[in-house]
Amino acid sequence: METAGWATTIVAGIAGGITVLGYLFDQVPPLTQKLVKAIRSVRALRDELRRTTNG
Repeated sequence: METAGWATTIVAGIAGGITVLGYLFDQVPPLTQKLVKAIRSVRALRDELRRTTNG
C-alpha cells in the first residue's frame, strides 16, 4: 500500500510540473512581443540622445 502512495505522489508531481511548464511556455509569445517593443523604445531613445548630443 505504501508503494501506491508514492506512485500517486510521483504521478501528481509530474502532472503538476507539466502543467506549470505548459503555462510558462504559453507566456513566451506575449512576453516576446513586449520585449521587442521595449527594445525598439530603448533604441529610439538612444538614437534621440545621440542626435541631441551630436547635433
